[in-house]
Amino acid sequence: MADSSIPLAKTDPPPNFFSDYSVVLSVPLKRRHERVCRLSKLCAEFKLLEKDAVDLPVPAHPDGKTLKDVAVRTSVATAGVDGSRNQDEQGGGIQITRQHFTMEETVPLLFGLLKSKVLLTGTLSWDDSVLSSSSSEPSSETESSDNQDDSPLYALYESIASGSGLVVWKLRTFTKEVGDPEKTRVTERVEGWAPKLLRAIVQNETTKGHRAHMDSYHTLF
Repeated sequence: MADSSIPLAKTDPPPNFFSDYSVVLSVPLKRRHERVCRLSKLCAEFKLLEKDAVDLPVPAHPDGKTLKDVAVRTSVATAGVDGSRNQDEQGGGIQITRQHFTMEETVPLLFGLLKSKVLLTGTLSWDDSVLSSSSSEPSSETESSDNQDDSPLYALYESIASGSGLVVWKLRTFTKEVGDPEKTRVTERVEGWAPKLLRAIVQNETTKGHRAHMDSYHTLF
């Protein structure tokens, strides 16, 4: 029996490049953070496809695993675009909304001397119930409970590139900024797999591009 304490690989093959970064936005966690969850505004060639849902924990992972612990891009859908689900088949876990998409990126080659367009196929996943409740205006009755509920919110980006098979798993975490509840800290963890010959280039470009991308988040507000 597998030891559930061992961290689960977010990509297959296991990740071989990584990046961590965070920024602080001058907006409360309980308002308008959904704009950062859905990054299509920052993508020139971004096409939304079907939307479905998956239940957590997914069967392939131990009980207790949440969105931050798993990969759901290839998981079998448990609900369709209308949100309907088969009560006999779902196990009562959290239902995660999954938006499928395609996106075209320009990837530098030979240290930037050449550029190649790559088609990405992927998913954006989040807990719709959390987004709905947290985006509503706080009332006097809920304000005290909101102050006590500092649980982080998660959104998950996953993609695979055509041709190279490069895989990216990126978890976006939203937390209240310590000392200033009117600000939100957005932290992202990137784990990915690249072919051996491309790994060094991908790691370098991921680190630079990830920071530049997140530093522009404030322009969404």
